[in-house]
Amino acid sequence: MRYLYAKITFCLFFCFLATATFAQKDFTNNATMRIGWWNLENYFNPQDDSIKFDEAFTPDGSNHFTYKRFYLKRDNIYKTIVALGQGDMPAIMGFCEVEDEWVMRQLCFNTPLRKYHYHYVHYESPDRRGIDNALIYRPDRFTVLYSKPISVAKADDSTFFTRDILLVSGVTYQGDTLFVFVNHFPSKLGGDVAEVRRNYVASMLKHSVDTVMQKHPNSGVIIMGDFNDSPFADCIVKHLGVGPDKADWERNTIINLVADKPAGTGSYKYQADWSCIDQIMASKNMVVESDFPLYIKNQTAIIFDADFLLIDDPKFMGKKIFRTYIGGRYQGGFSDHLPLYIDLIKK
Repeated sequence: MRYLYAKITFCLFFCFLATATFAQKDFTNNATMRIGWWNLENYFNPQDDSIKFDEAFTPDGSNHFTYKRFYLKRDNIYKTIVALGQGDMPAIMGFCEVEDEWVMRQLCFNTPLRKYHYHYVHYESPDRRGIDNALIYRPDRFTVLYSKPISVAKADDSTFFTRDILLVSGVTYQGDTLFVFVNHFPSKLGGDVAEVRRNYVASMLKHSVDTVMQKHPNSGVIIMGDFNDSPFADCIVKHLGVGPDKADWERNTIINLVADKPAGTGSYKYQADWSCIDQIMASKNMVVESDFPLYIKNQTAIIFDADFLLIDDPKFMGKKIFRTYIGGRYQGGFSDHLPLYIDLIKK
């Protein structure tokens, strides 16, 4: 069955790509930059790393993650990035669930993405499974000036090992400065303890964002990630300080660009419910009228729900995401999350 899915997927992908390439789109002009986010669902190196709990994603592990499966996963990722570009390849893409530098080299240099000269930013984090945040960028559209991992370790919780926040700053090809924060908040496994940890990471992110905005008030800030919670959750509203409603925009310094999504839509599906746990936010100077020379098209982020990323959901009706694995069962799909993107337009 998965081979039939694979054939259908490739047909849908190339049909979609052909349509997107020849369509008349206003974002293909030189005044626009597309910036995306995607949780890659266990983009692992099949080689066992002795200091990580990654044994399940090795050829001999419980998921039988062979190099053949890795290369299909890698190629599915690059094809999705091409399709998401819709004729103009993204200037920046942020990712989570990336294991190491090797998998990033594979994506940037061993797929057709290499003709766009993508570079990557990646740091090893203390997550015990070995999954990290990463970012790729086109040097012709964005020049990286500085990057660092921001530790979110808790001095009073010796059992808390999670991925660092990734901060990347740089200058667009139009000369505007951006600071990009890439996040993967703790999951909901663990109940109240996990919620406390998400709230803590959100407060650490807020501190870093506030520091950047105080030091660089004439720059743009983009926050992206899998927050493992909705735009209306305490970790976002109370601890990060980003209210979900347009009524909050006056007092907010950061605007959540997915809070406007209607019920029943989202980037992640659990059983019958879609949710927006993947989010992109931006500094207010890129969302409302200001002197900053870049603004976000339509003041919103787009969920990229191309047909090839979805399959029928016979149990809960409608569609579900075409995943790489469901539990320990291999599907050969793309990810368990849908990508998001925004378009930055030069005024």
